[in-house]
Amino acid sequence: MNHFRQTKPLEGVFFTDFIREVLEKRSRRKSEHYAAVYDAIIKHIEAFSEEFDCDIFTNSVTAEFLDDFIIYLEDQGLRHNTIVGYIRKVQTLVRRASQYNYSVDITYDEIDLREEPTNAVFLSMNEISRIYYYKFVWQDKRKAKERIRDMFILGCLTALRYSDYSRLTSQNLIDNYIVVRTKKTNVDVKVPAHDYVKEIFAKYHGRIPNGLCIQYVNKYLKVIMKEIGLNDPVTYSFTKGGKLVTVTREKWELISSHTARRSAATNMYLTGRMKTLEIMRLTGHRTEQNFFKYIRLTGDDTARSISGDMFFRK
Repeated sequence: MNHFRQTKPLEGVFFTDFIREVLEKRSRRKSEHYAAVYDAIIKHIEAFSEEFDCDIFTNSVTAEFLDDFIIYLEDQGLRHNTIVGYIRKVQTLVRRASQYNYSVDITYDEIDLREEPTNAVFLSMNEISRIYYYKFVWQDKRKAKERIRDMFILGCLTALRYSDYSRLTSQNLIDNYIVVRTKKTNVDVKVPAHDYVKEIFAKYHGRIPNGLCIQYVNKYLKVIMKEIGLNDPVTYSFTKGGKLVTVTREKWELISSHTARRSAATNMYLTGRMKTLEIMRLTGHRTEQNFFKYIRLTGDDTARSISGDMFFRK
């Protein structure tokens, strides 16, 4: 049925049924993570409905409901940014229900939650070189560690996502450029090949290690980074269960496959020679606001990047 042909808005339907309808249509074209996030939202809404003995329809999602739902999610011990992500997706779904001409309450859009800074870290070029040249001493899983390390270095120097840098082959190295069509956004990207990248391609005769699941890689990246000695303390804060929590971790504990892409973007920016829009063409960020939220700059990084400016000269 084409809902847009209705002369009057359709009655509200169970919100979770509508989410499942949308999920069924779109999940085939999306990643497993996409479906998992919406499955989690469905479970939380159903649990909320059961706990407070209320049915949630598309037109039940009001500003008042969202305020109560946020408190409920905080009581479940969820992190603030996780809640922000859930609420924004719920609002998008209500907007879609409105487009399908289902009955909705317009106040759903009044809630405006903001994300808080994350604890994501990046690796400096010195650290990347240290990782690249590290010699694994123990024979136990030495080759496996080398393969994961080398694949990670590719990400650190190309700004590609794991889904892209983990499937590079000799066909992607063309005239000293890495050329690949990205899996997530389906666009062609061309990145100059760093010397380390070319050395890695030569080391494996173009047969770059791949086929490893991301969970396995993330597990062993931490083992590798701990062995290399990336143990600088990193202190960060986040909101969980509605309360501010401050923790200190060693740097290796915070490194994952995605650290590579974030490191590449940040280091490209820190050179001071590349235009922001040029880097954004590689990372796929559509706005400078999102790009600057993505890269990681410490106070020391900022001070170093501007220290040569004429403003600080006589």
